Amino acid sequence: MPSVYEKYQLKPVINASGRMTILGVSTPEQEVVDAVNFGLGHYFEVKDLINKTGAYLAGLLDVEDAVVVSCASAGIAQSVAAMIVRGDPYRLEHLHAHHHEVPSEIVLPKGHNVNFGAPVGTMVNLGGGKVVEAGYANECSPSQLAAAINANTAAILYIKSHHCVQKSILSVAEAAKVAKTHGLPLIVDAAAEEDLRLYYNQGADLVIYSGAKAIEGPTSGLVLGKRQYVEWVKQQANGIGRAMKVGKEGILGLTHAIERYLAKEKESGAAMVAKMTPFIERLNQLPGVTAKV
Repeated sequence: MPSVYEKYQLKPVINASGRMTILGVSTPEQEVVDAVNFGLGHYFEVKDLINKTGAYLAGLLDVEDAVVVSCASAGIAQSVAAMIVRGDPYRLEHLHAHHHEVPSEIVLPKGHNVNFGAPVGTMVNLGGGKVVEAGYANECSPSQLAAAINANTAAILYIKSHHCVQKSILSVAEAAKVAKTHGLPLIVDAAAEEDLRLYYNQGADLVIYSGAKAIEGPTSGLVLGKRQYVEWVKQQANGIGRAMKVGKEGILGLTHAIERYLAKEKESGAAMVAKMTPFIERLNQLPGVTAKV
């Protein structure tokens, strides 16, 4: 029997870049694969599965609630929609059908309006929102963020990513203070970040993670935060979320991956280098090959 690479004439890949979406992100460990396979082979009442795995994860992470979604980008779109729909059944079903006389602007630092493989603005638009940039491409202070807020602001969005401008941009904690002062929710996209509690503890109302990056789960995403807001995100399953639903296997796979991730001792940079060094030394013995960590 031909290999998958042979069958589909695929290019073999050696990943020397890390958890990159263009390379398939990560390869989950066997326990996570087993959880995915269990999900594939069994039936569940899906709403019950979503609610109870979310509650289980919330308990592990010490947050009010959580929900597994199909990916971090879907988490942005559904979180934005949640802040516009706010539980209203009509807006849920007719989000894009016509204009709604409710706040729909999403304020974010100009330096965070990036393309991470797709534009942040596209995800906001999918959720029914309109991007309003605060500050400048290389600068956004708390006062500049606050200056972009008006009566039509639905939420503040903060993108925590290497794609974004880092210098002279306010912190998550500072953005949370501005959001609280103006009575607005703060959504933090922390897709590739490693600390699953940090930004919630710094005051974010919703935090979004990729399930397949640092967590090394299946293709999926996690949205955690305040109970009411997470509940509104869940309701998007009957709105735009229907087009980006996560399967039972993804829900169980990510839930187990998070449990494993929290239990594992975090590997330091020095430990990674030590682990790679013998491999690099062997590679450098091959004619024409030069490798380094």
